[in-house]
Amino acid sequence: KSIGAKIKFSLVGHEETIEVFTTRPDTIFGATYIVLAPEHPLVDKIVLEKNSQDVSNYVVSSSKKSEIERTSIEKEKTGVFTGSYAINPLNNEEIPIWIADYVIISYGTGSIMAVPSGDERDFEFAKKYDLPILEVVSQDGRLHGNDYCYTDLGISVNSGKYSGKSTDEMITLINKQLVELNCGKETIQYKLHDWLISRQRYWGTPIPIVHCNSCGSIPIPKKELPILLPNDIELSTTYGEDLSPLAASEKFINTVCPKCGGESKRDPDTMDTFVCSSWYYLRYP
Repeated sequence: KSIGAKIKFSLVGHEETIEVFTTRPDTIFGATYIVLAPEHPLVDKIVLEKNSQDVSNYVVSSSKKSEIERTSIEKEKTGVFTGSYAINPLNNEEIPIWIADYVIISYGTGSIMAVPSGDERDFEFAKKYDLPILEVVSQDGRLHGNDYCYTDLGISVNSGKYSGKSTDEMITLINKQLVELNCGKETIQYKLHDWLISRQRYWGTPIPIVHCNSCGSIPIPKKELPILLPNDIELSTTYGEDLSPLAASEKFINTVCPKCGGESKRDPDTMDTFVCSSWYYLRYP
C-alpha cells in the first residue's frame, strides 16, 4: 500500500497528458525529467521521428527482460530520450521525457516524475545521462549542493513559496494546490494484482462457469453443483498451447446455458491448489 498523489503533466506540442503516481508530491519542484515505462501507450505518440529508431530498439530489448531484472537495485539504469517535453504544473518548467525499463507499467501509472535529489534510482540515472539534479529536501533546511541524494523526510528547499516547510506540511499543501489547479489529487496505490486461479490441467476443481454465445460467461446455479470431472480423459493427447485436457472431452465441455437454454461450453480450466486445499482436509474423514 502506497499513499501518495497522482499528478498530470501537460505535454509540449501534444493534447495528451502524462499522469504520474508519486509517494512524495512534496518533491515536485525537484522533478527534472519524466520517465515512461517502455510499454506505456503514449510512447509511440510522443516520440520524435529522429528518436524513433533508438526508442524502438530500446522497447524491444526491454521486452526481453523480466520484471525482476528490470527492478533490481543492482541493475545498471538504462534509458533513451523521446525528444519530447512535459511541463511541471507547479513551476511551468519544461522537463524532458525519457523511457527507462526501471519503470514498470503494472505499478502506479507506468510513468514517474523523476526527482534525482530524492530517489536513488533517479539519481543514478541522472548522473549517467547528465540530467539536472535539484535539491528540494534537506535534513536541516539548509542547502547542501546537488551532488547527493537525500531520500528521507526533512525541510523543503528550492521549492518556491513552500521552502522551509516540513515534509508532512508540504505534502498537505501540494496536494491541496494540485486539486486547485485541477491537475492531481491524493490517492492510494497497491502493488497487489488480481489473482489468476485458473490452471490448464485435468485434476482440480472445475470452474463453475459456462460460456454462451448469446449470454456471455454465466455461473452455474448452486443446485447444479458440484461439477464432477469426467472419467474419459486421454491424458496423452496433445491439446495445443495453454489448452486444458478437459477441452477434449465433448461430453464434459458441451452443455446448455443455465440462463437461455442455448448451446454453450463449460470453462475448460480447473482452479489452482489453493482453492482445492480449502476443503482438502474433508477428503480424509
